Amino acid sequence: MALPRKLTAAEKPVFLSAFPLLDVDFTIVTGEPSGVYNCISWTVGVTNFWHWPGSNLTDFDNFYNQFGLTRKTKGHVAAWGLANNSMTHGCISGPTHGPCWESKCGSLARIQHCLNELNGPSYGHVIAYYATKFKIIIPKYLKLYMKRIRRFTPDDLKQIKELRAPIPRSVVTSFETKFKAWKKTWFSPELAFNSNPYSRAGTREFRELVGMGNGIVPLLAEKLMDESNFMALSAFEQLAGKKWTLRIDSKDEKVLEGEQGRAFRTVKNYLESSK
Repeated sequence: MALPRKLTAAEKPVFLSAFPLLDVDFTIVTGEPSGVYNCISWTVGVTNFWHWPGSNLTDFDNFYNQFGLTRKTKGHVAAWGLANNSMTHGCISGPTHGPCWESKCGSLARIQHCLNELNGPSYGHVIAYYATKFKIIIPKYLKLYMKRIRRFTPDDLKQIKELRAPIPRSVVTSFETKFKAWKKTWFSPELAFNSNPYSRAGTREFRELVGMGNGIVPLLAEKLMDESNFMALSAFEQLAGKKWTLRIDSKDEKVLEGEQGRAFRTVKNYLESSK
């Protein structure tokens, strides 16, 4: 479908459910739905990583500071939240973003909208603005990381097979069924607008999966080797515990690698620790 475009008949109720103030008949779509990048990524011009620095306002401050953006009373990037410790969203304005503001709403389409149209129970309200004197700076670390090819080695692939080998076939079959059911919820209408990966841990399907116990940790690690499964970090971390949980401080430049990068690092850490 050619862009820009209007919301489709199927998209309108999904957006309206999340954003009751949005005028869905006049909303302009500038980017198709994608589970690869989210709102925070789009505010800094990134479309190949899903960024979530953390749920606190200070996490947003630290993340945006790496791009030369500082908190101001007004600015061309707006950060949303239900409270300072419950951040939800980011949007951007400017000459290339339409007449008002532009948002990549979680995995939903990227849209142009008036600022107050996203107010409500999903995103809360604007808590902070960020601005830069000239233009957003893409950090050198991120530029280099985007060029890097992330691959698991033959030894990594051999090791994960060895770790899953003792797991009974019946358990593997049950895991695959439960994982597939949980994955279907990641970008369901109820969660699609949400950029916080850990919101996917609140579903019945998640509870049924993790209810299988820590014996499925190798299977979850194997799923995380496919970076499109980065949302599975919440299940891996709950079952694997602190030993194999890899949290990255929002001041650390490695946060720029996005959730896909954190998933890659988590598996590498798990494999190294399991030798």
